[in-house]
Amino acid sequence: MRRFVLFIVFFAACIAVRGQGGVNFEILTFEEALTKAKAENKLLFVDCYTTWCGPCKLMSEKVFPDAKVGEFFNPRFVAVKFDMEKEEGKKFGQKYNVAAYPTFFLILPDGSIQHKISGAYEADEFIRLVKEGIEGTESLGNWEEKFRTGDRDKAFLFQYLQKLNKFNEWSKAVVVVDELLKVASDEEKVSKDYWFIFGNSQLSPSDSKAFKFLRDKRERFYVAIGREEVDKRLGEDLCNEILAIMGGEMVNVGSKRLKAIEKELKKMKLVNEKSLLASLEIAKVVEGGDIDELLDVCEKEIPILQGDSQLALWVLFRLAGPFLQYQDCPLASATPAQKARWEKIIQLKKNN
Repeated sequence: MRRFVLFIVFFAACIAVRGQGGVNFEILTFEEALTKAKAENKLLFVDCYTTWCGPCKLMSEKVFPDAKVGEFFNPRFVAVKFDMEKEEGKKFGQKYNVAAYPTFFLILPDGSIQHKISGAYEADEFIRLVKEGIEGTESLGNWEEKFRTGDRDKAFLFQYLQKLNKFNEWSKAVVVVDELLKVASDEEKVSKDYWFIFGNSQLSPSDSKAFKFLRDKRERFYVAIGREEVDKRLGEDLCNEILAIMGGEMVNVGSKRLKAIEKELKKMKLVNEKSLLASLEIAKVVEGGDIDELLDVCEKEIPILQGDSQLALWVLFRLAGPFLQYQDCPLASATPAQKARWEKIIQLKKNN
C-alpha cells in the first residue's frame, strides 16, 4: 500500500513538472479560448499548423516544450493549437485569413488581432518576437490603432501597408492602399518602391482605384518596371478566370464569359496576348466534354504557351492534374489511348 501511495505521489509530481516544462496548450474551441482569455485577463495565443508542415513540427517538437518558453507564455496567454485542415482550423483560417504555416496569432479578448508572426524560430528569438508583439510599437494592433485614430502620414501608411501585406491582411490593406494613393504623387506611384502595390492582385484587385491607375498609366509603368512584368499583371485577373473556367470552377458561365475575356484581351494588346489567347482557346472546348476535340485544340495551342512556362504549367495541371494524376480534371475520363496522345503533346512541347 505504501509503495502504491508513493507511486501516485511520484506520478503526480512528474505530471506537474511536465506541465511546467513548456507551453500549456489547451483543447478548446476558438470561442471557448476567447472566453477563457477574457475571464483570466490574458491574451489568446493561437498556433495555426498542418500535420505535413516541417516548420510547424519544429516549433511543436523543439520550441514549445522548452521550459523558458513555457515560463514566458503560460502566465500571459491562453494557448490553443488548430490543425488548419480540420473544422475548427478551417473556421479560424477563414475568419483571420491564414495563408501560411505556421502562423501564430496574439489575439485580444475582444477578438481583434494584437500581433501576428509567421515561420519557425529558435526559442529565444520567438520569445523576443512575441514580447515585441505584446509591448512594442511594431505590433499590428499598435499600427491599426494609429490608422483607426486618423494617422494619414504618407511614411506611416507606406510602412503599415507593407506590414499588412507581409501578414496577408489584405482586406485591411486595400483600405490603406486607397488612403496612401491619395497622398502619394504620381511619380511615387509609378516607382519601383510602390510596385509591390500594383504588382499584387490582392492589393490592387481589378475593381480597385489602384488597378485603374495602373491601367491608365501603363506607359509610365513600362518605363519604370518593364513592359513584360506590367502586362503580365494587367492580364493576371483575366488569366485566373480562364484557368478557373478550364478547371470547372465557373460552371454554366464559361462560354459567354470567355467571349468577353477574349474581346478585352485583344483590346488591351498585352505583350503576352498570344499565350493568354492560347489558354483561352483550350478553355473554350473544356466545357463541351469532348476529349478528342480538347486534344485537337491542345495540339495546336500548347506549343504557343512555351513562351510563358508558368502559365503552361498551370494549364497542364488544370487539364491532367498535378503530375499527371488524372483526378478531378477534364482528362480524368480519358482512355489510355487519349492519355498517351496527351502525353505525346506535352513531349512535343518539351522538344520544341
